[in-house]
Amino acid sequence: MIGVSLEYIRKVLDQSLMTHFGMEASVVVLNNLVDMNGNSPQKNQNKLVVTLVNLEYEINKQFYGGQRQDAAQISRTNPAVCFNLDILVSANFDEYSEALKFLTATIGFFQENLSFTRANHPALPQGISTLQFEIENSPSGKTHNLWTALGAKYLPSMIYKIRHVSVLSGQIKGAFAAVQDTSAVAQP
Repeated sequence: MIGVSLEYIRKVLDQSLMTHFGMEASVVVLNNLVDMNGNSPQKNQNKLVVTLVNLEYEINKQFYGGQRQDAAQISRTNPAVCFNLDILVSANFDEYSEALKFLTATIGFFQENLSFTRANHPALPQGISTLQFEIENSPSGKTHNLWTALGAKYLPSMIYKIRHVSVLSGQIKGAFAAVQDTSAVAQP
């Protein structure tokens, strides 16, 4: 679900920016900032780059669930595990003013869309119930450490935390028949 969630965010953000700026070409990519050789990938040129920079296990998880019912049986599975994702949205444009323009529009997009739910995003992929966004406050020292760890030169950027992304393998641990009929008459 992590990849599916990030790709959906990329797609919706891209559509919003293309509409906002009247563009026909895609402007948002989901990619690393640098390749294995330490170079900026060509596909990032003049794009807004979405990068997963941290995956944090959600300790405030719900311990129920783990059951799924279909017509004839109830299946038992392990409960889903939930994560908080930190994504870095970087404006990688030749012109600094373009970078700031796209970063500002991105901040506006997430300010208007604090959460994705089925009610406000009916095309939300199957298996994702909600995506909640928060700006991650990043002091300059932490920002410097992040960019150093990434091996990239600083670009205008924002970090967003996406809360409660769940991962569920769906492997069935056991199954039993569902109750099909109940009777209100007591038999001796």
